[in-house]
Amino acid sequence: MKRRIIQGFLIGFAIWPLVQYGAVLRYGVDPWKLCAFGMYTVPGPMKTLRLALVSDEGETLVIDPKTYSAREGRAAIRFVEYRRALGRLARPEDLLNVFFEDRPGLESLVVGLTTLKLDRNSARLVSSFALTRFDRQRRAMPFELKAPREL
Repeated sequence: MKRRIIQGFLIGFAIWPLVQYGAVLRYGVDPWKLCAFGMYTVPGPMKTLRLALVSDEGETLVIDPKTYSAREGRAAIRFVEYRRALGRLARPEDLLNVFFEDRPGLESLVVGLTTLKLDRNSARLVSSFALTRFDRQRRAMPFELKAPREL
């Protein structure tokens, strides 16, 4: 019995790096998380969160983080930490719930996430930007960023 337990542990120990590497490639999981063996080979991804409202005219109005309530600030920090660690496996439901509860007139919220990570081919830090718009029912909606109006 002991021998089977040890064999199972060794097989799991040998297979885990492949599973973790697949999660890094497919879902953007932080290479430093989930007991990774290659964590010292790359820096962890850095993420920046920006939230915005969309007016009735379709204009995007960025919410200044200084205006977040304490509860909204905690939810934003928690979402960025989860997203940094778990990549696209981390969902924004808690963040959306807090903002829609604290701002009753809010019809939709745009979540913008900038990710800075190491490009394996060029060995340079590259950034990517993802925008997603959510309605009050927490459904993702198509979103097109419009150019700001000229004054």
